[in-house]
Amino acid sequence: MTEMKDREKQYADGSGRGQVIGYKVNFPARMFSYTEEEIELVGQVMRNADCLTQGKYQQQFERDVAEYTGARHSFAVDNCTNALRLAAILCGLKPGDEVIIPAYTFCATAIPFANTGARIVWADIDPATRLISPEDVASKVTARTRVIVAVHLLGMPVDMDPILEIAVRHNLKVVEDCAQAPGAAYKGRKVGSIGDFGCFSFQAAKNITTLGEGGALTVRSDEDARHVPGLRHNGIHPFSGERSRYWVPAMTNVDVDLEGVWPNNFCLGEVQCALGSALLKRLDSINQTLRKQAAWFRDRLSGCAEISFQHVPDQHFHVYHALVLSFDGSANGKTRDDFMDLMTAEFRIRMIVQYHPLYRYPLFQKMGLGEADCPNLNRYWPTSCSFPWWAGMTDDTVEYLAGSAIAAAGKLRRAAAA
Repeated sequence: MTEMKDREKQYADGSGRGQVIGYKVNFPARMFSYTEEEIELVGQVMRNADCLTQGKYQQQFERDVAEYTGARHSFAVDNCTNALRLAAILCGLKPGDEVIIPAYTFCATAIPFANTGARIVWADIDPATRLISPEDVASKVTARTRVIVAVHLLGMPVDMDPILEIAVRHNLKVVEDCAQAPGAAYKGRKVGSIGDFGCFSFQAAKNITTLGEGGALTVRSDEDARHVPGLRHNGIHPFSGERSRYWVPAMTNVDVDLEGVWPNNFCLGEVQCALGSALLKRLDSINQTLRKQAAWFRDRLSGCAEISFQHVPDQHFHVYHALVLSFDGSANGKTRDDFMDLMTAEFRIRMIVQYHPLYRYPLFQKMGLGEADCPNLNRYWPTSCSFPWWAGMTDDTVEYLAGSAIAAAGKLRRAAAA
């Protein structure tokens, strides 16, 4: 183990992703490889685009995202964090308001809402799906609640009907964090088209990536959609009315879209938008590959009593951004860490733990958000870990991962019985 740790210090980054010497299977830095056609497309846009931002490829990508998701409006942005930030701004949040957010998610889900001055109320998970619990959400709504953030975590859609019922009953906005679930669907509706806003990520490790960063915001309301272009691009607007000369008084106008709200620059470049449109055409194929891999894993490990996966309810179309398992060896006095130690040292498999509960991170504790009533998450989190995962794993790799997990669990079981 000491030798492995020394190698990790030399080569690994803090995320746990990427190639590290000494492992048979690493946790990859990205989900898929680009095709030659996609690589060539990037070169063509670099050579031929009239401009490299705010052009025809952005317009096409926005139409493509809206058509793919079934959303009314779509806007390309530079990352999902800023899609969430735009959603938070459009929700009209102010200090004293409350936003209900699952405590089990990536930190970027919460930061944009906290940035408004609103108070974050941490929601617990459902113990079966391991996603935000509608029952817990209902118990945490107060007179100050303004927004519910539903995170389609790990590729599986949240049970949206009860979330929407709560929102209607209390006149709340619903923001869908779809960062890990492009193409996932709930009762036949694509995620991002169900709530008031949908926020997508095309970051390096996602099911599709627009050269490492990228995102999209989908919007239901025509009025909200009207404000996005200016908020996204420095308040820039065309001057109204006839102009005596095209340069009078200046190139463009700069104005306020929402009273008291400063705009920013969250734009996505033309090259990334063109690539995004191309990738949307094969997103379903990538997702189907991930679904087949997950089905094989779940079946192969179904006889291992210590290992379980998310329960996937009917009409929840899971796209498996990650394959997260729960290792519960409590019957034998063994832990998730014992399991990961064996997978690391004996089988040379680099697994990771996806997320700490957000209320345990120093950032949120120092910002006064360290208190939470999440008993289900507190029980589940110490058992959770993730297999290395990408689209198009070879049969040999899949078998080695599954077989190693079964062997490791068996070895821990026998050690406890000895």
